[in-house]
Amino acid sequence: MKILDLQKKLLAAPRYLLIWVVLDLVYICVISVFLGNRIHLPVFDFFVAHFSGIAIGTMVMFTGIGGGVLWIPILTFLEIKPSEAVAISIFTQIAGKGVGSINYLRAGMVDLKVAAVFVPAAFVGALIGYVSGFMISARHEKLLLYIFVIVATYLLVKMILSLSEDQSESHAIHDAKTMGKSYPVVLFSSFFTGLLSIGNSDWLIPYMQRKLKLSTSHSVATGLFVMFMTAVFFLLMTVVSVCFGLQSWPDGAPVLFATCSGVMMGGQIGTRLVRYQWLKDRQKHAFILLLAMSIIHLLW
Repeated sequence: MKILDLQKKLLAAPRYLLIWVVLDLVYICVISVFLGNRIHLPVFDFFVAHFSGIAIGTMVMFTGIGGGVLWIPILTFLEIKPSEAVAISIFTQIAGKGVGSINYLRAGMVDLKVAAVFVPAAFVGALIGYVSGFMISARHEKLLLYIFVIVATYLLVKMILSLSEDQSESHAIHDAKTMGKSYPVVLFSSFFTGLLSIGNSDWLIPYMQRKLKLSTSHSVATGLFVMFMTAVFFLLMTVVSVCFGLQSWPDGAPVLFATCSGVMMGGQIGTRLVRYQWLKDRQKHAFILLLAMSIIHLLW
């Protein structure tokens, strides 16, 4: 019986935030030994990236917005080239959104029916965008970026106007006709993920709220899950490209030892914020604020 009780406690351990805090401290102590000569990552850069990751991971997992708008300035401060910072940002999000998605899945907040439709379409869109990146000129990429910003701004305005609407929970729409109309949105948003490394959740969360009638918390959880799966697929395409010599790993890759561990901790904190009703009621407001920041960042 004692062995069974111990097994139950070990299985339940990840549910407690304190366990993750302890694991994070242990990781910091262990990784500190390998910094410098072996990992080639300065101690100062490690702590800046790690604790930034905790803060960014918390905000991303609570709001569902892509973390690039928050990561690029920090990575640039750490003297990582903007072109490399984009890739590092995407790879970092895999760790944070992976941990957060598991939490949301365990809490039953991810709409699996929607995810089952969105994820395959997201893969197709990301693949088209990624392959297009080898053929589209920088001038045309900039034009496509403006298109993304225009659509994102439209969604932002719609979400601001929806703040005055009835915020009561509604039943999600899963009928085939409505779900079928979702394919262009998922494909197009994921195309930008593959081409410009922009999170497709920026479009999908507002869409799921307005068209599929998902609540804000379920839209965020489902959007993050779709984005996580898309990011993993993006990483797979990058690995294949590196193997075939089409591109190389970013020189700033060692910073991932700090950013990934940070966002994993942030993912644990962010997913727990929705347990507090006051914060849950303001989840849409936080998403709107960060989406506006993301649009300004893309224009800048």
